[in-house]
Amino acid sequence: MVCGLQYLHSRGIIHCDLKPDNILISSEGHIKIADFGLAVEHVFGHDTTCGYRGTPKYMAPEVLADQRYNAAVDWWAFGIILCQMATGWYPFDDKHGDAALRHSILEDKAKVPTWTPSKLVILLRKLLRKKACSRYGVKGNIRQCLFFDSIDWEALENGRLPPPFQLEALQQPAVNNEGRQMNNLLFLNNSVPTGVKIIEGFSYQSPSWQE
Repeated sequence: MVCGLQYLHSRGIIHCDLKPDNILISSEGHIKIADFGLAVEHVFGHDTTCGYRGTPKYMAPEVLADQRYNAAVDWWAFGIILCQMATGWYPFDDKHGDAALRHSILEDKAKVPTWTPSKLVILLRKLLRKKACSRYGVKGNIRQCLFFDSIDWEALENGRLPPPFQLEALQQPAVNNEGRQMNNLLFLNNSVPTGVKIIEGFSYQSPSWQE
C-alpha cells in the first residue's frame, strides 16, 4: 500500500477515499488500490485542493474542518487502515454518531490497544498527526520507519518478494454439491449486447466481446 500511494502521489493523484472496501488482494496475494471515483488529479508537492470527499471514518482532520489539503489525507487514511488491520481497533470514537466521530477525529488523540507493538505505535502516531504538514508520508521517509525495517523495498517493487500470505479462497476452486468445480466468473463468457461500445484498458475482456 505504501508503494501504491507513493506512486499515485508522484503522479499528482490523491485517492481521497482510501478505506478497507477499496483495498483488494490479487490472486497472487498482492495489494491493489481500487475505486478512484473521488480521486483528485494534478496535485503535486505542496499544492492543495479542497472539497468534502471520502468516507467520514477515514477522513483526515483537515477535510472534516473544510480546509485545503494535499496527499497527506491518504496517509491519514492509511494510518487508520493499518491500525484496524493490525489491531482490529478503530482509533477514534465511532460508537456515538457522526458528530462524536467528527469531534473525536478533530480533537482526540488516537487510541490503540496497550498490547500494540511499540514499532507499530510509533508509526501510527506519525501517520495520525493532526497537522498534515508533519504527517508521515508527507514529512520524513516512511520507508525508513522501524516497523518496515525487514522490507527490501526494491525487491518488493520489482515483484521479487512473495506475498506474506495468500487467501485460501483464491487458491482453491469452488465446488458445488456434486463435487464439480464451479466457475464463479461465468459472466465473462457472456456476449455483449449489440451496439455496446467496448471500453479499452481492462486486463480481461471476453473474446466474444470482440466479435
